[in-house]
Amino acid sequence: MVEKVPASHLLLTTIAALAALQTEISWDLTCRRLPDVLKFIQFPNDKDELDDACRSLDYLLKRYNRQQLAIPETVISKVPSLVRYLNHSYRHVQRSARSVLNTIAAGSDEESQAILDAGILPILKRFLMDQYRRVHACTLVSKLTAGNANQIQQIIDSGVMTIVINIVCNFVHTDVATWKEAAWAVANALDGRRTQEQFKQLVRDGPLEAIAIVLAQYSSDFAARGDKGVFKQESTSRFLRCLDQASIHLPSIQPLHNPSLIATIEEVFSLEGYRTYQRDSKNRFKRCVQLTYNKLTSSPDPDKDFEQKLTLAMKRFTLEEYCLLYYKANYQGSRRCINQTNEYRQDQRVGREKANSVAVSLSN
Repeated sequence: MVEKVPASHLLLTTIAALAALQTEISWDLTCRRLPDVLKFIQFPNDKDELDDACRSLDYLLKRYNRQQLAIPETVISKVPSLVRYLNHSYRHVQRSARSVLNTIAAGSDEESQAILDAGILPILKRFLMDQYRRVHACTLVSKLTAGNANQIQQIIDSGVMTIVINIVCNFVHTDVATWKEAAWAVANALDGRRTQEQFKQLVRDGPLEAIAIVLAQYSSDFAARGDKGVFKQESTSRFLRCLDQASIHLPSIQPLHNPSLIATIEEVFSLEGYRTYQRDSKNRFKRCVQLTYNKLTSSPDPDKDFEQKLTLAMKRFTLEEYCLLYYKANYQGSRRCINQTNEYRQDQRVGREKANSVAVSLSN
């Protein structure tokens, strides 16, 4: 005799399956089903239902992010529970809760602040010391360091940034995947909405030298293989932008702890694979605008619209925002980005058609 499956569990497993297929249900249905999913986040019947609830929530929240809408307060109120689930005994719940937090952290400063207020930093600090959780912890840290200056300071004060910088500097003893995520976290802090004092503090800890050395080591790989290389286009261009922006602001640090640092950065941009990168530091008009606006803002990029888009790119929000970071690397790279975006949109259209029949059953 077949055991009857609860309707609630069917709802969660269906939405979770749609998430795995990367298909979309209607926006109206997303709004209607969100309260049902949240109920099981707070009061799950078992660990599998909690896992499905977290995966379903992650799926629905990505719809909010793609629409550039604020995540509902009812979801933000569940952030402390999601942070607590990072220590759940069931590893699948840990993974799905982490995915939801990454999605929330990819949103606005207010949404990222909710995660910080929920006490995520001590947990991330502990995860950074665990070789099996380190890479995922670095990913979440990288989204948080794309926040505002106060949020960056919280991460610095907690000691999390020190550990992340140590990972970047000890690249010889770190696997590539972990180093890349740690480097994203550091690059976002250096090249984001940090204050000048935070910039000086981060630079003196030595991550720029490490990023330059690692990029130099993989220049031939990137030149020959591009997106099939170790760091691919988006990460390579993110780190190149970090070095380029740093070269603009390093002269303001007197005395510079490493007088040869600027020369080291210049050497990186002379290497095969990086020569065609269009540098803001070599654009006289861009630099003039920066010097003019720096009296009003501590951000390296004063244009608000550009800064908002750059923040989304730093948080690795969607393929469309990736273009902002690496459209300048080379012409082929920019065309590749556009093609990937078009493929992504086509996949979404096909997915929506496949999901129609499932969505009808969910709406009943």
